[in-house]
Amino acid sequence: MKKQFAAVFAATAVLGVTTAFANNSFSDVSSDSWAYQAVSQLAEAGIVNGYPDGTFKGQNNITRFEMAQMIAKAMANQDRANAEQQALLNRLADEFSNELNTLGVRVARLEDRVGNVKVTGDVRLRYLGSQEKDGKFVNDGTNLRGFEYSKHNTFDARARVQFNAKVNDRTEAVVRMTTGNIELGDAFIATGPAAAQAYEPTKVKIDRAYVNHKFGQRVSAKLGRFNQMIGNGLIYDDTFDGAQFTAGNDKVQFQAAYGYGVEGGFAMDMYGEHTIDRQENFTIAYAGLKGELNKHVNLGGFYARLNKQRTSNEDVRNMYGFSTDLNFDKVWVGGEWVKASGVSHGSAWSAGLGYGNYAISKRGTWDVKAQYFSIGDNIALESSRWEVPYDATNRYYDPNFGGGTFVTTYRGFKGWLATAHYALQDNVGVTAYYGFNNKTNKSIGENDKLPHYYRVDLTYQF
Repeated sequence: MKKQFAAVFAATAVLGVTTAFANNSFSDVSSDSWAYQAVSQLAEAGIVNGYPDGTFKGQNNITRFEMAQMIAKAMANQDRANAEQQALLNRLADEFSNELNTLGVRVARLEDRVGNVKVTGDVRLRYLGSQEKDGKFVNDGTNLRGFEYSKHNTFDARARVQFNAKVNDRTEAVVRMTTGNIELGDAFIATGPAAAQAYEPTKVKIDRAYVNHKFGQRVSAKLGRFNQMIGNGLIYDDTFDGAQFTAGNDKVQFQAAYGYGVEGGFAMDMYGEHTIDRQENFTIAYAGLKGELNKHVNLGGFYARLNKQRTSNEDVRNMYGFSTDLNFDKVWVGGEWVKASGVSHGSAWSAGLGYGNYAISKRGTWDVKAQYFSIGDNIALESSRWEVPYDATNRYYDPNFGGGTFVTTYRGFKGWLATAHYALQDNVGVTAYYGFNNKTNKSIGENDKLPHYYRVDLTYQF
């Protein structure tokens, strides 16, 4: 410990004579960059004191070298940091490793103290349910178990643990394990046919297993099983098997990915069963661009190709879209529009308004949000970032299909979603959802009114 403090103080003392050896050390770190905001949080928590005079000038741009000096001080005070702050410090030390090395504070010093493996995770308790409308719920669970919103209410739990292992200065390996949604009080064990065995909530599975390699400060690549967002997440924001390439900075970011979507509608057949294996799945090629127009406006655009056989004019193969997020202090306005190329009734859009500054790591923070969704019946939400169960997995009884059977054939969707977050304690948050005024959005025939749904999550992060 004494040696580490000595190294930090020595690094601070020689700041004036070592700056000549840092090629980009005097390039500005803008006050709205993630690194600047991260150091601001650490300063507020008392982990770092800022400039040599003990202040942190919260409105001014600073150089990368000045930022590295503050990070070095934070490394000396990391015993005060909680798990989330420790993770933030790891990311900062990696981003500014060149400047820290120039200061004489090697990132390896931090690694020696926290180890090469960082462990994080969460436990979620969840209460959810559906209105019963004309004898039907949001989902019909007849003959199959585990469907969300398939009865008046359900109380379940889920646990996840993630391991981030530092391979070297540029490479990280990540593995995450998760249970399913374990309905409390349900002791059912699947012993029947394959369809019934798909419901095994107590079985632990690997939903993240990838390697991330950085080629310098602005380019990285992932390979394995990771999370992939298509556009801004309206259509898909879930597990993806393949490769991802990312390049950019704090202002503009380009991302490309190729592989398989393996959750939501991509993993379920038309009867609502998880029977899609690699032979029946199809690859997806994705390219997206996101940029910060100014400190209030973020814009994005994407193109995705679904490499599957097209059996009708209503099958989606190519899609593109645009999104925006506007932030003014605590006010958020955002939305996304997606179009399936050459497909009638193949557009989807959402728009929302919110207020607040919720952060689960900070006790007492909160926000509220209201969103409207309009999804055509020839394009479906596969596994959206938003809590909308009327997606490609929505199971219902269709009397006109094959003499009457349970299907997930999409009927389009229109409806509202209200969301509220509140941080009860540091790293303990409660979230409430309510979906209402739900209807189908069919291209032919009259639309049907659909049941309302509700959900409350209590999440503990560590």
